[in-house]
Amino acid sequence: MNAAFYQEQYHVLHRPMPMFGSGVEESLEPIPEADFHRPVGHRTIAQLIGHMVAWRRNTALRFRGLPRPKIELNSPEDWPDYAAKSKAEMLAELAETKEEMLLALAEFDYGKFNEKLHPDYYYVYRHALDGAVQHDIYHLGQINLLASQLKYQAQLDGR
Repeated sequence: MNAAFYQEQYHVLHRPMPMFGSGVEESLEPIPEADFHRPVGHRTIAQLIGHMVAWRRNTALRFRGLPRPKIELNSPEDWPDYAAKSKAEMLAELAETKEEMLLALAEFDYGKFNEKLHPDYYYVYRHALDGAVQHDIYHLGQINLLASQLKYQAQLDGR
């Protein structure tokens, strides 16, 4: 595996009609701005985007070998407050962090592909490289599910 392979994964994630469903922009563009902040269960689309952005930024720093803050699971760093962000700001951050990931993937030392990420973890950089894309796909699926539930509720409400 090399930079081109992983960079292509991020391009696919942002293209229309990837094999796994809908790409990032294709999924988010039709969602009304107000729906980004409407909770379904315990999450909003805005929270999911904030989470994706936080992990993309952190992962990009990791892959570039730069200092990065540790993100504790379920902390404010893991789930940043995006309640005041507009749809345009969130889309811009996703585009920006896509570019950060592309740069990080270009700079990553693929000689470390099978090295442990950290002595305390069982997984290697290959798992992290694959997992970064899988993480986005997982949360994009959640976003699409929330959006479909919000659309259905709006139809019931006559909106």
